[in-house]
Amino acid sequence: MKKLVLGAAMLLFAQFSFGQAVNDNAIIPVSVTLNSILRLTVVSGGNIEFVVNTIDDYTSGINTGGTDVRYHTIFTVSSSQDFDVTLRSEEDDLLGQDNTVNVLDGANVGYDLTGGAGEDGTNWDLPATIEGLSATPVTVVSGIAANAAGDAVQNRFVIQWRLGTQEGNMVKTSLLAQSNPADRYVTNVFLELSSK
Repeated sequence: MKKLVLGAAMLLFAQFSFGQAVNDNAIIPVSVTLNSILRLTVVSGGNIEFVVNTIDDYTSGINTGGTDVRYHTIFTVSSSQDFDVTLRSEEDDLLGQDNTVNVLDGANVGYDLTGGAGEDGTNWDLPATIEGLSATPVTVVSGIAANAAGDAVQNRFVIQWRLGTQEGNMVKTSLLAQSNPADRYVTNVFLELSSK
């Protein structure tokens, strides 16, 4: 019996002397999901209407220099990526509503842009000249790499509209000299936001 107990004890102690430490591992998955945020919001000035009432309006135009806030559209961009904004009209011409045969060259309507809390040339580039309205998309905000992404405070823009002022790339003939028929001329303008 002693031999049996001694043999069992030796077997038990032998197991302890050959036992090795066990390392236990755990895996913790970590993931990051970046959702793209591209949001353009027209804050005010979503309906611009010019009413030509005087000969001076016909010869000099309305809102020369773009300072009259009645003819401003304010829009903001919230973006998690650098971005561009283009502007275009639905048609090259504004179409008469009283008589659909009547058309007014869209480039009689002009616009330029100013920026908000961001800085032109640092966060984005804005056009340096007054553009005439056209169905061809014009990049009105060109985001600068690694600087354009931001919130609506940084990326706040004002479109300063004008009619018949013959500035920049607008039609160089007065509304009076064009002698267009009396009508209400209309087009839709699209602001399109895209990531770079």
